Amino acid sequence: MNTKDQQPLSSYLKMTSINSRIIIGAISIVTSFMLLIGITLSNTFYHSAYSALEDSLTGQVYLLMADREFIPTNLNSNSQLLINRPLPNSKETNNNTYSQLSGYITQANGTILWQSTPDIEQKLPPVHPLSKGKIQHGKKVFQQYEVNGKTYISLSIAIFWDLTSEKFPLIYHISNDLSQLNKKVANYQYSLWTNLIIMSLILFITLFLILRWGLKPLREVEQEIKSVEQGDQELLKNAYPDELIPLTHNINQLIQYERQQQLRYRNALADLAHSLKTPLAIIRGQIYNPKQPDAYINSINDAVARMNSIVEYQLQRASSNSPSPHIQFLQLTPIVHILIDSMKKNYRDKNIHFELYLEPDIQLKIDEGDFMEILGNVLDNACKWCNDKINLTIKTNKDTLLIDITDNGPGIARDMMDQITQRGVRADELTPGHGVGLAIVQDIVNVYEGSIKFSDAETGGLKITISFAL
Repeated sequence: MNTKDQQPLSSYLKMTSINSRIIIGAISIVTSFMLLIGITLSNTFYHSAYSALEDSLTGQVYLLMADREFIPTNLNSNSQLLINRPLPNSKETNNNTYSQLSGYITQANGTILWQSTPDIEQKLPPVHPLSKGKIQHGKKVFQQYEVNGKTYISLSIAIFWDLTSEKFPLIYHISNDLSQLNKKVANYQYSLWTNLIIMSLILFITLFLILRWGLKPLREVEQEIKSVEQGDQELLKNAYPDELIPLTHNINQLIQYERQQQLRYRNALADLAHSLKTPLAIIRGQIYNPKQPDAYINSINDAVARMNSIVEYQLQRASSNSPSPHIQFLQLTPIVHILIDSMKKNYRDKNIHFELYLEPDIQLKIDEGDFMEILGNVLDNACKWCNDKINLTIKTNKDTLLIDITDNGPGIARDMMDQITQRGVRADELTPGHGVGLAIVQDIVNVYEGSIKFSDAETGGLKITISFAL
């Protein structure tokens, strides 16, 4: 047996389409509601028609009592005592209501005293309900019976004409063919169910159109998401109902976040490659001196250790876009001297002179890797463009820490100062580089809510001012 056939009904009802769920649910509710209405109205009409028929029979019995006057002189006679006349109103043969009626009067023992038609015996109930047991004055008894394939209903009432002695009761019977009533009920039910089916179809079509209109925004969201996946558009742009605005807003945020993540990882790879250039250059520029082998080995080890910390730092930076709230204050002076030594080794051919001004015990609440990235990239840029001199000043001014780096190089044009922090932008395309160093600096400074400014230095080169709030 197929395993799909063994799945419970609950798993079958777990439809993935909201449209199918709503349509099937609406059809089930409307169908159940229409069936309930149809059964209720049909039963109500039947009971109402049957009750009306019983009232009609009761009126005919009372009319029969008034029309068939009792003859007291013939009390002891067993023969027919009453005049055998037609039932009241039965002469109107075109009247279907009264033409189906039959009446007769009996004694307590079942003796027929009067009958409306000669063939009344063929229409009599199979049981005479008031001919046995104790007879109660004025009690009405209804019963249905079938004769020759036809269904009849009869009403019997016992009347004591002498209430003091309770003798000689007369039992009045009136019966009617139920075919007219059944036909009327059948016609009503046919008309009722036909109209209900037509109304249900109209309601189903209306519900389907309303659902199509109501669920249209969901289909539009689906189409827009497909367009985003295929690259035809960047975000969900359509105007949606209030219920879908949080959904589309969150989807747009998710799309933007994923794109930012991709950009961050791509930039992190570029930053990693750029950061590794300095220690690689140091390793490449080392010259082995047999008289000082330890110095050569120590330089190589320092460069490798620096490369390892750069990789760890870039991995951490790629996974986080904000500084940790638990960052401690960093002593800047040792980091500055380490970077200066690295720059001297990397640019030994230029014989650069560094002028430093550092406030004693100056410190900043910043990650060590971030500060080395900032100052290392700025110093590398200054070393690349300077002639032979770089000034570095780190000081505090009220609640601000300022880092000033100037060089005596050619500087850059003023219209380029606002663009050099963009990735891939370089002041001189002929100079080797990737144009990401100052972009890295800008990104990290933004994370710490600092600022970076470029201006012309008094020495003729470029002045870079970086400020952080203390």
